[in-house]
Amino acid sequence: MEFGEYIRSLREKRNLLLREMAANLNMDVAYLSKIERGNRIARREQVVAFAKTLKEDENELIKLWMSEQIILMVKNEKERTEILKIAEQKISKIDKLNLFNI
Repeated sequence: MEFGEYIRSLREKRNLLLREMAANLNMDVAYLSKIERGNRIARREQVVAFAKTLKEDENELIKLWMSEQIILMVKNEKERTEILKIAEQKISKIDKLNLFNI
């Protein structure tokens, strides 16, 4: 499920109208609607606000949102799988360095 669709499903599950949630987020109704439809990309701080408003795990929403950001970056690249493998290797190195710096 796409991030916007997931946000909409959470909102609907909590019986919040679009305008109610937009007001809670101090966001324009049209802008929130575009995020839910996938026509606009939420910013990280908005994802955090969604988590608080919807009483959802912030880390889980950020993971879903961030994964979509990565997909948007690599989806049209021929070597996308290789790009992701290289990124994973680099992340592993960072994690190992951070273990030693604790």
